[in-house]
Amino acid sequence: MAKLLVIKAHPHVEKSTSITVGDYFIEQYKKFHPEDKIIVRDLYAAPVPPINNTTVQAWKHQRQNQPLTNEEQQLISEHNQWLQEFMDADKFVFVNPMYNLFIPAEMKQYIDVIAVPRKTFKYTEHGPVGLLHNKKILHIQSAGNVYHGTPLEKYDIGNQYLRGVAMLCGITDFTSIYVEGVDKNPAERDTIIKEAEKEAQSIAKDF
Repeated sequence: MAKLLVIKAHPHVEKSTSITVGDYFIEQYKKFHPEDKIIVRDLYAAPVPPINNTTVQAWKHQRQNQPLTNEEQQLISEHNQWLQEFMDADKFVFVNPMYNLFIPAEMKQYIDVIAVPRKTFKYTEHGPVGLLHNKKILHIQSAGNVYHGTPLEKYDIGNQYLRGVAMLCGITDFTSIYVEGVDKNPAERDTIIKEAEKEAQSIAKDF
């Protein structure tokens, strides 16, 4: 039995194209992999634990073998739970809209919590080396304009960043579904979604 971790980063609004396609992928995945366990992390429903002054102080106290305050212990415990959940998963689905050519802040904060030296990657004299192997990622991203397959593709920094983080952690099996052009061509909304769902179904079979 494999473990699929779905990370959603989208406000709770109706008719979200990325969430629509993401949920469809989950439905299809269940049909093809009924024995697998699926965990869904909605970053807008359950916010990611912050990296703030308390976090930095806690890390400092840990390095110096000093006792942590109750607040520091609680925050570090939350960080560790989120990190362990990520490390325990075999497959990942990241679902988000493009925000100003990048991913939402909530997803960036999630990456900062799970990309941890000596846990998901390590530093060596030859550069960082990923510690997570035999895992795979699907990235489902929506955008109002059409970027991929056009000269605008280079401006999709979010997908490039997420792919880079995957490689940092040792994950090279990375697939993307782009749900693009709904704002540019609103009359084609249903067609755009159906095409993305068709792609999602095909990927779900062997994911």
